[in-house]
This record gives sequence, structure tokens and C-alpha cells, in this order.
Amino acid sequence: MNIQQVAAELLISPDTIRRWERLGMIPPIKRDNNGIRNLTKRDLQWLKFAKLLHAMNISSDFQIEYVKLVMLGKYATLARQTFVEEKLAQLQADYQCLVKQIKQIEQLVENEELD
Repeated sequence: MNIQQVAAELLISPDTIRRWERLGMIPPIKRDNNGIRNLTKRDLQWLKFAKLLHAMNISSDFQIEYVKLVMLGKYATLARQTFVEEKLAQLQADYQCLVKQIKQIEQLVENEELD
């Protein structure tokens, strides 16, 4: 697939795909002899992953480091798993904090303490 097709399918711009690749937020995309990107199903999966992380406001630094660890292959499996587990733990803690804060806001509104 070409970059225009993938961008349309994922509802992101071709420039976003180029930027994510340039920054290392996705692995390099193979190109044909004319330098045109030829995106595979694997590239599509990476872009979906990057889009999800972006929507969750996960830092580009995390994405870049994760891609680097993936590119190292099986030698970095443990490091990659640990890296992701730490991020998931942080996200869970952030989620619990957010739930608590939402409940506090709901109580304030319910008790009309914000009038």
C-alpha cells in the first residue's frame, strides 16, 4: 500500500506518517527503487500502535525507545518487556488517580459546593 492509502485508512495525514518515521516512533518503512514508501501489513500495525499511543498522550520518547528495543530483536526481549510493564504500571497508577479526582469533582457538584 502507498502512504496515501494507509493515511486514509487510519485517518491520519501522510505527513504524520513521515514525521513518525523520521522521529523513530515507528520502524523505517521499506521503499521501492524510486524511493517511494511501500507499506506492509506490519507497517500498518506499527502505525495503529503509534496512533493509539499518541491518542493516549504517551510521550514520543517512550515510542522511540520501544522501537529501538524492538529493532534489537530477541536480545532485547527482557528489556522491552520490562520497559512496557513499567509504563503500564505508571498508566494504571495515573488512571486510579484520575478516577479518584473524578469522584471528588462529582461529589463537589452533587453537593453544590461549586455554586
